[in-house]
Amino acid sequence: MHDRFILLKRHIELTEMDKITLDLWTKNHPSLGTAYDLKESYFDIWECDSRQTAFLKYIEWKAKIPTELQSSFEPLTKAMKNWEEEIFAYFDHRITNAYTESLNSLIRVINRLGRGYSFEALRAKILFAEGLKKQRKPKYQRRLDSYDLRKENFPMFNTTPIGVVRESEELILLGIDFSTIKSEYPIFLDSIW
Repeated sequence: MHDRFILLKRHIELTEMDKITLDLWTKNHPSLGTAYDLKESYFDIWECDSRQTAFLKYIEWKAKIPTELQSSFEPLTKAMKNWEEEIFAYFDHRITNAYTESLNSLIRVINRLGRGYSFEALRAKILFAEGLKKQRKPKYQRRLDSYDLRKENFPMFNTTPIGVVRESEELILLGIDFSTIKSEYPIFLDSIW
C-alpha cells in the first residue's frame, strides 16, 4: 500500500479506508500527525476572503509550528518571508502566475534540447509552437462515493462523471496573433530564420 500518498491528500478527499490508515500513522507517530494538521491548516489560509485575514491566519499558523518541526517547514516559511508581498497579492486579485511558470519550464526544456538557440529563436518557438490562443475545456467532477472497494474490487469502472463544472469553453488570448506579427513585423521574422 502507498500510505505516503494519503499524507499528500487533503483531508476532505480521504476515503474511509484512508482515514483509518492516517489515524493509525498519526497515533503511532504524533509528530507526523502534527505535520499533517499543519499542512491542512496551511491550505485553509488560501480560503480566506481578504489579504489581512490571510496574513493573520498565516501568522497564527506559523506560531503553531513546534520547535522539532521548524526545520521541516523552514523552506516554506523562508519562501513566505522572502516573497510575502507577491504571495499575499493573490488575495487582492485571485490570479496566480502558474501559467507563466509552466511556460518558463517549457522554455528551459526546449533550450536544453535545442542546444544553443538564440533568444529570438526561442521566443519564436514558444510564441508560434505553443500558440497564443488557448481553448479551455470543461472540467468534470468525479463522484467520490464511487471508490467503494466492496463494489467488485474494481473502483475505476464504477467512476462516472456527475456533471460539468464549467459549461462554456473560453477562448483565451495569450499574446499577438501570428498574422499580425507577419504583417506588421516582417523584419522580426527575417532575423529569426
